[in-house]
Formats: sequence, C-alpha cells, structure tokens
Amino acid sequence: MKLQQLFENIKGEFNALWKYKQRGDTLEIVCPYATTQNRFVSVFVTKQGNDFIISDGAWVSGGIYNEEGLGDESCFIKVLEHFRNAYNILETHASNGSIYYYLKTSNPIDIPSKVFDLSTFIQNILSVADIAFENKQEKESVKRFASKANNFLKSFIPSYKIKVNDYLNPDKKELKFNALYFASPSKITLINYITGSTNTHFSNSIFKANTLFEMAEASIMQPHIAEKLSVVDTDALGYSPEKIGHYLLHLERQTASKIINWVEREKLQSLLN
Repeated sequence: MKLQQLFENIKGEFNALWKYKQRGDTLEIVCPYATTQNRFVSVFVTKQGNDFIISDGAWVSGGIYNEEGLGDESCFIKVLEHFRNAYNILETHASNGSIYYYLKTSNPIDIPSKVFDLSTFIQNILSVADIAFENKQEKESVKRFASKANNFLKSFIPSYKIKVNDYLNPDKKELKFNALYFASPSKITLINYITGSTNTHFSNSIFKANTLFEMAEASIMQPHIAEKLSVVDTDALGYSPEKIGHYLLHLERQTASKIINWVEREKLQSLLN
C-alpha cells in the first residue's frame, strides 16, 4: 500500500467519526475528539442575530461528561484559565447556575476553526479534571461535610433565600463561598465551612475562610454584607481544638466572623431567620 493511500484511509476513517444531531434551532456536532474517559466531545452551534454561537451546551459544568463536573482546586483553576486564555474561550452563567463556555463569530467561514478550538479546549480540561490534585481522603472529607451542611441549611431556609457553592459577585466570579444567605436581595450573609482530614488541612481551611472574608470586605459587594459565619466541622479528623483554636480565634477577631461549631449547628437557625 502506498503511503498516500494510507493517508487517505486514515482521513476517511477519521472523517467518518464526525456526527451531528439537530436539536431544534441548534446543531449538535459530535467531534472525533475523546476525553481520557473515552467520551466524545460535543459542541453546539446556533445563530443569535448576526452571530453564530459555538458552545459546550453547559455540558462541562453540568457533569454530562463526568458526574463531578470540573474541580475547584486552585491548581486546576490555573490550568482551566490557561486553556481559556489559549483558545480565547468566553464564559457566561445561566440563572440556574450552569456555566456555558463558548466562542462566537459573524463569519460562517470561521465556524470550523471555532469548532476545532472549542472541542480541543473541552477535551483538554476534561482530561485534566481527571487528575487528582488533592489528597483523596481530604477531598472526600470536604465534600462530605459540605453535603451535610448544605442539607441542614436547606432544611429550614427557603430555596429562594440561599445559594450554595456560589460566587458573591456573579459578574466577577472571584470569591466563591460555601453558602450565601439572602435576608433580602441586598443583604447577604457569607458562610464558609471549615473542615479537614488532618490538622494541616484544617488550618488551611481556616486560612482560606479568613482570606475570603477579608477580600469580600474589600470588594464592591461590601455594602451588601450583613454577616459572616464560619461553620466548623467538629467531627472532622483534623479537628483538634488545642492545635487550631488560636487560628479560629484569629479568624473571629480579624474578620468579625461568628464561629458556629457543628455540634451546635442549631444556632444557625436563629441566626439565619
């Protein structure tokens, strides 16, 4: 077989992997690019006004490719920003919290290159998201406590008054808190969860809460901050009052945050009412 024929065979097989589905006014293009979990990447093309929008359909943040979606470890965030900048990817947030990654163009000739760039971006970040940047035990500990705390808050707070794992300023997307309680549309209580599978991780969780509260006070959202609460996981393996007590005291004094121990979580009901 001639090498040129070999090339033609490869091109033919590769081209055959492209698929599409019509979804109303949107065209789903299934690209021949797979993640490390062996999932082919889809991009969605639609027209808005004079522009063609090529997006991920919020599938990345929605956990369509993997159940956990993207990670929020600082290392991964840096990787995500690197790829976003490399491919000039835009981002927008829907009212339900979904994140859309997209590109747009007014020239149909540019659509193939935009499809290539976005699909490559999706393939890269999803594959990187499979890497465990954090200690597995620590990640599970944080996730478990966040789930318990979220469920407890939702048990007595109306859904329209609380957001979990969300940004203080959706337009900035810089300061993300474990929970935000809206006593009114303009009065917000910031809530951080403090936990850790070791003393070191627990201390780092306190430092992170301290930083987030201080940055919030220095932001344009400061006039809307009504209160700051730190919910401490007293059941965590890393919880050791004699070793982390002075850090919690510093957090309380430095940020005027109220410390609520998980064993006394009923206090949250009177504070968030």
